[in-house]
Amino acid sequence: MIIKIIFITFLAFSYNLKANEVTIIELHKNKSLDQLVLDNENNVENQNLEENIDSNNSENGDIKVLNSSEEDNSENKQDTSESENANSEAVTVINSENIFDIDEQIIQNHLVTINQIKSKTLSKEFIKILSNSKSENQENDNNKFYFIIKKLYEIGEIQKAYNLIKEINLDLVSKEEHLNFFQVIELNYLLSTFKLSEVCEFKNYLLEKSIVLPNFQLEKTDIFCLTLENKFAEAKLLNSLLKDSEKSIDQTFQNLFEFMIAENTQDVNFESIHLMELKDLIFLYSAMMRINELPLKEDFINIDPLNLAIPVILSDSTPINIRIKAANKSFFDEVISVDSLSALYQSVDFNAEQFSSSKETILNLNDDNELIMAFYYQLANMQIFPEDRLKVILEYWEFSKNIGLEKIAYSVTRNILESITPSSENSKHNIQIALAHISNQNYEDALKWLNISDNSKVNKSQMEYVKFLINLYESDDLNTIKEFLKEINNNFDSNTSNQSLETIDILINFLDIETALISNYEYTKISDDRTMPSYFLIRDIKKNMNSQKNLTLFLLSIISMNNQNWNELHPEHLNIILEAYRIYDEGSLIKPIILEILNDLNII
Repeated sequence: MIIKIIFITFLAFSYNLKANEVTIIELHKNKSLDQLVLDNENNVENQNLEENIDSNNSENGDIKVLNSSEEDNSENKQDTSESENANSEAVTVINSENIFDIDEQIIQNHLVTINQIKSKTLSKEFIKILSNSKSENQENDNNKFYFIIKKLYEIGEIQKAYNLIKEINLDLVSKEEHLNFFQVIELNYLLSTFKLSEVCEFKNYLLEKSIVLPNFQLEKTDIFCLTLENKFAEAKLLNSLLKDSEKSIDQTFQNLFEFMIAENTQDVNFESIHLMELKDLIFLYSAMMRINELPLKEDFINIDPLNLAIPVILSDSTPINIRIKAANKSFFDEVISVDSLSALYQSVDFNAEQFSSSKETILNLNDDNELIMAFYYQLANMQIFPEDRLKVILEYWEFSKNIGLEKIAYSVTRNILESITPSSENSKHNIQIALAHISNQNYEDALKWLNISDNSKVNKSQMEYVKFLINLYESDDLNTIKEFLKEINNNFDSNTSNQSLETIDILINFLDIETALISNYEYTKISDDRTMPSYFLIRDIKKNMNSQKNLTLFLLSIISMNNQNWNELHPEHLNIILEAYRIYDEGSLIKPIILEILNDLNII
């Protein structure tokens, strides 16, 4: 077959700006999905690569989306500059102890144990600390640089690992294995972003330097580039040498190579990738599959959702439900914007008959949640009258809530929601609509809907809860949380578990809330199955609390949590962790941490 050389220099990692600066762009009105993603990539590449995140908004679990409008970015340039300055000051406070001042044994021996931080707040802080690593003496800090970059790569932050590599002098890297690892990351980053011209240029540079990469990755990339240039004879020769060199033939690569050089692929039944033993080669495999328009499997999302979901989303040959699943995951991971997600939903091909029999269509989709989410989105957008739009989005929210995707449904229907005016006729839905506005950080409109309530029919407890949420997210202090905990402390019933009571008691004591102690606990279980960290780890956490070494304290704290949820920690351990974060960065993480704890307990 004739392979066209398509050197595409795009792929999107759409990071977040403030959600209240965003409008949803409908695909059929403006840009294609590919163009939206490409715009987001351009925005990212033009940014300073330091995350200018409003910590109170992003770490409260609110949905955040990227604005792809250059005009909006221009209008908000001054605000962004002020935000950068504010964040720069915050970083100065945090980095009064530089990460390179931390004992190398902590970085070398313990960083490897941090594979999944279940707290979104702590995960973001951890990534920010690693990606902002700077050293005044690289030669002395080479080992630390290696372990920091390695950890970023392992947790899927390949772009941040790549950026950090670009900031260091590779000539000063003393260990060959470290240098080779950095080359692997750079090559995989270019493959993951489908910058194939740069891939082949970098491959040539590595060959000139006689660099040796694991799993014959450089040789396989060379063969791939030759096929892109239609140099099939040379590619076949190198592939023969490759097969003679490999102890175990990489059958996935061979299948892809044979497909690329086949004269007629219509009758070729390509064997999909079943085993992903060589994870470092997955980026090469995905690039080879994309250039040949082969469908990407769900395995790609599971292996590396941060970096491989975008190729799945943009692959027209991949089943649409898998593409939507990747997009939903990417949206929650804050990799793509709501614009891109909405565009993909809009791109699903439904016909007029399906829309005219919407209930039957939903049944016929056979619990394919991804397609149903897209169908509801399109159905809501095509309604002419406000009351019809409201009816559809209420059904949409109910469905999405049952499958855990209500935040997505709230976000993609934001424009529709803002077009509906509060009135006495639709006041019976005010609580649901107010909650949707809160999810979209539109607190002013949420209050408008609450104010049209018919007091004779309203559920007062629900009303108070919604008002609490508005106060909670609008306020920066802890007083709203304190009042909330004080109130719920007086309303626990016998069905509340001891573990929940223990956690609430810890929070009440930590926040110095003046209220009656929890007394409805039972000593039915004397021993506790939840483990405590080792004595020496606890001792070192307390020692760094006293010396107020911010970054060491942070790392030791997340190491002690050992990939646990907040509600899985031993109460005494939780108490120590809270005290540690009261000190860390002047307590900036305390509010989002407490909100995560209450969310883990299903209290908010």
